[in-house]
Amino acid sequence: MFEKTNAIVIKSLKFGDSSLIVNCYCENFGLQTFILKGILKSKKSKSPKKSLFEPLSIIEIIFSKKKGNNMGYIKEAKLKFPYMDIPFNIDKKNILFFLNEFLYEVLKEDKTKNINLFKYLYNALIWFDSSKKISNFLIKFMFDLTKFLGFQPNTENNKFSYFDLQNGCLTNTKPKGKFIQGKLKNTMILFLGTTFDKIILIKLNKIERIKLFNYALDYFKIHLQGFNKPKSISILNEIYNPT
Repeated sequence: MFEKTNAIVIKSLKFGDSSLIVNCYCENFGLQTFILKGILKSKKSKSPKKSLFEPLSIIEIIFSKKKGNNMGYIKEAKLKFPYMDIPFNIDKKNILFFLNEFLYEVLKEDKTKNINLFKYLYNALIWFDSSKKISNFLIKFMFDLTKFLGFQPNTENNKFSYFDLQNGCLTNTKPKGKFIQGKLKNTMILFLGTTFDKIILIKLNKIERIKLFNYALDYFKIHLQGFNKPKSISILNEIYNPT
């Protein structure tokens, strides 16, 4: 039996000389794994093209999955949304490289259907492709993502001095573990309360932006079991400029 769904490519790995193993986050099925046998050498016009399975490509697939088999078979695939700017923008390509690694860590165990999470990822990627001001994108993206994963920061009592990363809430008692305070605490609250279109209004210099970005990563590390910080973090230091 074949199923049809929209999907976002999370990971693509060469298997043997001619095949790919692909992880896709599917709108109706959560994270699914597929094997694409012979795709790297196939000359059949109707076969899925390997270019469709680039990191974070948004595609539509028709697939089947055998009982007792962890890997499905993709019969057909087509591009759902073609990126217009990302392929030609080196900063966006580098951010996408990090984002791809980050999302694999976040979603690698999530095999449950979560349409709201899929829609968030879908819309955020489309916004990212079309936007010209992207310095604040990752921080906004990461903190908003927590809403769909069950550990959104509790920002009630926003007059309190500290944000406790371990407990995920504001407090007036200095936490024993990691915390955010001062301007960065207030800025985190701003990110959670605004839209992507308005993040350009949030002013951070390079050092502040990197610090808040790393706090966001720490927050995921604390609250998401099995999360490993992406190795591609170093790439972003050159992207995070003061504008």
